[in-house]
Amino acid sequence: MDDLVFAVALFLAISLGALAIPKDQSALAKTPAGNSITGTVRFTGEKPHLQRADAAAFGICGKTHSYDRLDIDKGNGVEYTLIYVSNPPAGRMNLPAPTISQKDCGYFPHMAIAPRGSSVTFVNDDPGLHNVHGYYTSGSERTTLFNFAQPTQGEKTAQQLRKAGMVNIQCDVHPWMNAWIWVTDNPYVAVTKADGSYSINGLPPGTYNLVMWHEGWKMTRSTGRPEFSGPVVQQQSVTVTEGGTATANFELK
Repeated sequence: MDDLVFAVALFLAISLGALAIPKDQSALAKTPAGNSITGTVRFTGEKPHLQRADAAAFGICGKTHSYDRLDIDKGNGVEYTLIYVSNPPAGRMNLPAPTISQKDCGYFPHMAIAPRGSSVTFVNDDPGLHNVHGYYTSGSERTTLFNFAQPTQGEKTAQQLRKAGMVNIQCDVHPWMNAWIWVTDNPYVAVTKADGSYSINGLPPGTYNLVMWHEGWKMTRSTGRPEFSGPVVQQQSVTVTEGGTATANFELK
């Protein structure tokens, strides 16, 4: 009898253990961190003269304010440029949900990455009213995702981002305020730093299509809410080797 009980217990243990193992083992695999793509986005040629917004009527924003469309450092690196692998391998998104601050009548950071399904938090760090208006953008189409006021300094509001794609953030009070959120399941993505550099890590060996996306800075209308030329998009084919680092640089001009 004892032998029979032991045999049944052993069978159940093996069966339940088998059920606990995921069928898709790729979810458990860890990609070597040494396989990377790095590079820099730089502006070439003469730096453009960028028009500033008249902010004097708003009191808390100074006399003029940048439109924050093109940030070039002293080495010509371009900040806030989106870089991503458009044919990504399987991978787990592990980036935190972003927090966007409204400070000195601007959005910080100007470009953010958000995992699909996460909630972005907006914080009003200014002593005055802001109105956050988020649009899902696809080509020339724009659809409102959220629209809310933040009249109080220190106020925080979270908004869930359920759909992948590009979200444009504007302030309905201050027409120069503008930011972007790339909502994605793709973990192989980066935003350039102040010096224009970026790094995408953890890629399996292979050949990938790397995309650079910049919002564009050439003003086409200056009255009312200003309008700008469309985004600048460039692509490169990049091969990543085992334990290696590939380099892919981009230029704006």
